[in-house]
This record gives sequence, structure tokens and C-alpha cells, in this order.
Amino acid sequence: MKQFTLISLFLMFCAPVIAQNNDVLKKLNFNAPELKSVKYFYNIGDNEKALRALLNLYRAKENLYLRILKDDDVLDIKSKFPEDVQRSIKTADEVLKKYFIFRDEWDMEKTNIPYQFKGEIDWTAIPNGDIEWCFMLNRHKYWIDIGQAYMFTGNEKYAKGFVNQVNHWIDNNPFDDNLKKYSWRRIEAGIRCENWIKAFEYVKNSKHITPQFLTKFLNALYQHAIYINEAFSNFSKTSNWGVIEFQGLLNVSQFLTEFKEADQWAVNAIQNLNTCINIQILEDGTQWEQSPLYHNEVLHCFMNVNLLAQRNHIDLPESLVEKTKQMALANIQWQKPNYNEPLLGDSDDNDLRGMLTLAAMLFDSPVLKSRAYNTLDYELLILMGKEQAEAYEHMDSQLPDFLSIYQHVSGDFYMRDSWAENAVYSSIHLKKIGGGHGHDNLLHITLYANGKDYLVDGGRYTYIDNEWREFFKNNKSHNTLGVDDLTNSVYQDSWSNSFDARSQGVYTKIDNGLDYAEAENTAYKRLEDPVSMKRRLLYIKPNIWLMFDSFLANKKHRYSQYFNFPNDSLKIENKGITTSYKVDNLRIQPVNKAEITLTNSWWSPEYNLKKENKRAEIFKEVEGFSSFITLMYFPDKTDLKYEKTPVYNRNNKLLSDTDVEALNIYVDDVIYTILVVNNPQFIGAPFIVVNNLIVAGEVVLIENRNGKNKIKIIKG
Repeated sequence: MKQFTLISLFLMFCAPVIAQNNDVLKKLNFNAPELKSVKYFYNIGDNEKALRALLNLYRAKENLYLRILKDDDVLDIKSKFPEDVQRSIKTADEVLKKYFIFRDEWDMEKTNIPYQFKGEIDWTAIPNGDIEWCFMLNRHKYWIDIGQAYMFTGNEKYAKGFVNQVNHWIDNNPFDDNLKKYSWRRIEAGIRCENWIKAFEYVKNSKHITPQFLTKFLNALYQHAIYINEAFSNFSKTSNWGVIEFQGLLNVSQFLTEFKEADQWAVNAIQNLNTCINIQILEDGTQWEQSPLYHNEVLHCFMNVNLLAQRNHIDLPESLVEKTKQMALANIQWQKPNYNEPLLGDSDDNDLRGMLTLAAMLFDSPVLKSRAYNTLDYELLILMGKEQAEAYEHMDSQLPDFLSIYQHVSGDFYMRDSWAENAVYSSIHLKKIGGGHGHDNLLHITLYANGKDYLVDGGRYTYIDNEWREFFKNNKSHNTLGVDDLTNSVYQDSWSNSFDARSQGVYTKIDNGLDYAEAENTAYKRLEDPVSMKRRLLYIKPNIWLMFDSFLANKKHRYSQYFNFPNDSLKIENKGITTSYKVDNLRIQPVNKAEITLTNSWWSPEYNLKKENKRAEIFKEVEGFSSFITLMYFPDKTDLKYEKTPVYNRNNKLLSDTDVEALNIYVDDVIYTILVVNNPQFIGAPFIVVNNLIVAGEVVLIENRNGKNKIKIIKG
């Protein structure tokens, strides 16, 4: 009876391992010369030695990612980046204790509230009611920290902890339809492939990496590849998901090169990724979902593809390489003076320099380097190695040949006066094309100057379908326009609207010393009494902005401008709004009569974080046509005065504001006169008289210096 029990126990615990071992060996392509010794032992029936030989092979193989291999290099990193090293070790120690907080800069859904499992890890846990936490848990980026901690300390507890958690995940997450909404969601599968491989490269020489563990690990990666490769839907083709998924497949194909299907996986991955990049990346280099965060998640994947191709001598389609570079250049176009990405759509306030540093290296681009780090940061030094780090330091740096730029397909206009860190930077969002990651932000403006944000995007805060998701996507959380206290778009759920606001009549101009943009938001034409709503923005460099916001309807409506600030440092004074910092204050001055209110509000610089701030509303209730003329400037830097000036037709008949408006701005010895035609149909002839000058055009800037006039037809 005792003998029967021992046999039963053997069959229960050992037979599945033996079957799994045999399964891995059967998947190998024994025609590969590097498998010579594995093949020999397999052919003579010694699977144990075959698997030991396979482990030796994986230990000897060149890493896909890790390039810091020498002890001296490790010591050099510990010396150069002590805080980063300690952060990795701290994260690793926390993860070994089953304590999780997701704070890496490019974590797609950061957390601020830590969570610790008291017993075993539940890989389907949703501790704070946000399923994104479960997704973050199952992406396993923190295992890279465990690997780094092992590299920096040599302490076997980290390798052992990695093995234990990988085993636990595999044992508790069989490939199952019930888990496809949790740990086996396709996007998580794609992300895991990269993170597992990177983490393994740190610990592969540990005594805890046994042939049995390797077998389990390779089988699990094989399952990931089969799963990802089985479907390529239209959703995948048009979403960041497809890029993340098939970047994961390419990773597995390059890691499991000895497997029979590896070559076909690589072909499929590259083909599908090329389909994705040609559909998703617009002519201006932006990813169509109109979120810089997801643009950069996609860029990260495509840069990995380019990196693996360069290292493994893989031919990529020219379009894939070129569009990856265009994506990196788009980052420069919208990059703020503090090097961060804008919060457009579902985005966080992340530093772009690490992303641009890798891009500069991949494409040998001095322009990309000019907006990146001068030397490799912690993560990139580990990824690229000391030799490439030295080459990067000697690479030339060249500033872009533009300042302001209009991304003509995505519809975003970025304006700046220089490339310095103290540059003045503003933007306006002119088109709505994005999907679920886009916000209700048509005609939204931002302003950054003097080293800080003045007018901010509300951010995203959460993906949970609740009042906060609606609040942060709402047009009032953006610096936009509104009618009758209604939203532009009509929120339906976290990822869709029942009605989407759209723009028409987009027009932009970049000229020496000025930028101009205009568009009409058609959102309120849905009303019983339709309202036409248009924003015109003129930026006179370096410190003057002028907005002409016009509304036209038949009946009485409430018309509003919304301005969101990053804090409560502002006040209403002299019928305008002024920030209340010690220096460098922004003045927002309504020219036409209007009312102003300040309310307590929130903004979100990153996922799961909201901060108290103030929102200003400038509004009026009128019937028929109405306009706001709004002047923005820095009184400490620009001493100016302003006045509305009358406009006449060529027969000297005074024209109404409904037809045309003009403003004189006096700055030092310069007089700027800005003329805007609100009703292009008001006269048969195009000529208008302002300040005794006859001009023609819908938007005209007259610059008077020392009595000499220079007329610029901004829009004819």
C-alpha cells in the first residue's frame, strides 16, 4: 500500500513536469546548429541533460536587451545613479513582500495607494475598485526591478523571488476564457512578453534558474505567442492594443529563436506591426487617438522593434522605420519647455527626454538629441551599454529648424518663442479625430511660460465609468467655450459619447513673429436654436495672446469661456483675472463687457491623482450675435494698453460689432491693430477702414512702428 502511495504521489507531481519538459523539447527546431548538444541528449532519451544543455544555451545567448554585463559597468552605474539603484532595490523588496504601488514614469495607470497581499497574490484582485490596477499587476514591469536588484546586490533572494512569483503566476493563470478580461487580456499578454524577457536576462545565471523553471518559463512564453498570433482584428489594426500585442510577439520570436514557429512569428509580427503603423500614424507623425501618452506607448513598442531589428539584423519595411522616426519628431513638436508631453486627451505629465534619447540613438538624429538627455539615463545605460553611451555623448546636437508648428492632420497647433527652458509655449486643439482616449476639448488652449503652467488641461484621473471620468473629459475641464452650461460633446461612458463635437473651417498661419489659428466648433448646432461658435487665436511673440470668440444664434443664450489653472493662485481684479504669484503673473483681460466667476475645481497631472485648483468662467447672456475679445499677457514683462477702435466701410459708415471688430494694443513704441471680420457677407466690397487705413481681409494685423505701418493679411 505504501509503494502504491509513493507511485501515486510521483504521478501526481512529477508526471506533469516530465510531460511539460518533453513538450518543450518537441517544440524545438533541431536543425538549428546551436541546439546540437540538446538534440544529442534528446535523441538518446536523456531529457534531463537535454534540458540542462538548453539552459546553458539560454545563459550563453546574447541578450535581447541587457547590455551591462561586466562587474565594472555595474559599479559604474551604482556610482552614477545611486538614487535610481536604490529605487529599484526598494521596489524589488516591496514586491517580494507582495506590496505593490505602480509609480514608474511610463506606467500607463499609476497608483498612489499601496496595496499588500496578506496571503498569496490574487492575480485577479481589484483592491480599489479600478480594474486598471489588476491590469497593472499583470504587466509585471516590477519584475525588471527584481532583476536589477539582483544585478546590483548579487543577493539570491531576488532571483528566488522572481522564480517563485513567475511560478505562482503561471500556476494560477492557466490560459482560460474566463481570464481574458483580467490577467489574459491581450494587451497585458503583449506587455508581459517584453517585461518577462527583460527580467529573465538579469537573473538567468542564478542557481535558482533551473532546467525545470526554464521549461515552465519557455512554455508560458510559447503560450503567449500562440495566443497573440491567433488573431489580428480590425480593432487591433486601429488601436494601440495591436501594436502592443504584436511587439510582444516579436519579442518572443527573438527570444525563442530555437522554436519551430519562431521565424513565422517574426514574419507575422512585423507584417502586422507595419499594417498598424501605416493605419494609426498620421501624416504629421501623431498616433490617431490624440493622446501623447498612448502615442508614446506605441512609440516605445516601435522603437523596441527597431532596436531588435538593428541588433538581430532583421529587415524592416521602410515605412515602419520612417514612421517610427516621425513619431519621435512629433514628440519634439508638442514637447513643453520643461521637456514634458502635453496632457492632451488621456495623458500624464511625463518627461519625454528618455524616449527621445533612445530615438536619437536609433536614428542617429542630432535634432532628436537636442530635446533629449545629453547623456544616457539609468534605464538607457543598462539597455544600451557603455560603448554606445560614449558614442551618444559624442553625437552632435542640432535644434529643430522651426519654432511653431501645426500638426495638420491631428489638428494641434503648438506655438513657442524659442527652444530654451524658459521659453513661452502655448497650444490650441483644432480637430477631434481621436477615439476613447480623446476628450471633449475642441478649441482648448494651454499656456506654459516662465518655467510653469498657467492654463492647464484637466488631465484624465481615472478610467472608471463614474462622475470623475465624466468630469475630467468634460469641456469645462479644458480651456474651451460653452453654451447654456451644456457640454460640447455628450458623455455616454468612459470610452464613448452619444454625441461628438466636431470642428470645421480650420485655418492656421505661421508668420514671422506671430501665429494664428481659427476654427468653428459645430457642437451647438444641435440645439433647437442652433448656435454657431468660433474661436480665433492670435499669438504675437513673445508675450501677447488675443482671442476673438464669437457666437451667433437667434434667441438668448449663455455664452462661456472656461480657464483652468494648476492651483488657486489667482484673483479677479479690475474686471479681469490675474494670477497671484510673486513674479511673472498672467493677466486675462476681457475687452468686451462680461461677468467673471471663480470656482473650486480639480486637475489631474497623472492617473489616480487629482489636485485642487481654480476654474474661471467668463460669461454673458445675450440674444443674437455676441463676442468675447480676450487679451492675455504678462504685465511684468509687457507694459501695454489697449482700446477698441471703430471700423468703417469705404463709404465711412460705422460698422457694428456683429460685422467687424478691431482692437489697438499699445506696447512701448509699437501700436498693433487687430481687425477681425465677424460677418464676411456684410458688404459687397472687401475694403474696410480702420485707423484711417484702407485694408482688405477677414483677419488683419497692422503694425505701426515709429509712424510707419506694416499690414499683414493673416486671412484674406
